[in-house]
Amino acid sequence: MRAGKKIGVLIILLLIMVTLVIGLYQIQKPLLPEDQALSKAIMYLDAVNRNMDLTYNTKNGAESSWLNEDTFWNQLTRDRTWTINIDGVAVDLDAYTGEFIDMVFPMDGVITRGEHPDWF
Repeated sequence: MRAGKKIGVLIILLLIMVTLVIGLYQIQKPLLPEDQALSKAIMYLDAVNRNMDLTYNTKNGAESSWLNEDTFWNQLTRDRTWTINIDGVAVDLDAYTGEFIDMVFPMDGVITRGEHPDWF
């Protein structure tokens, strides 16, 4: 029975170590650089301009951009986003993949990926 307890303790310690290694890897995973996030945001806004016949200017680049939810827990769960403002439109992107989340327009109009999955 003692050997069984030792094996059980070793298995539990091994699982704890594996969980810690995976957690540390998730924290250290690289973010999408700001310039790449900006180019994706411009691409998404251009797609909306084309599909909705809008005239938002994407040639000047971003007015501002920032990384949201920069806390330990959000780093661990990989729940971080880039918000990029282009000509008054806020474009939210996944900070790791650059995948489109949503777009908020000046008069509170919102476009999400679920509404128009073929655009993004």
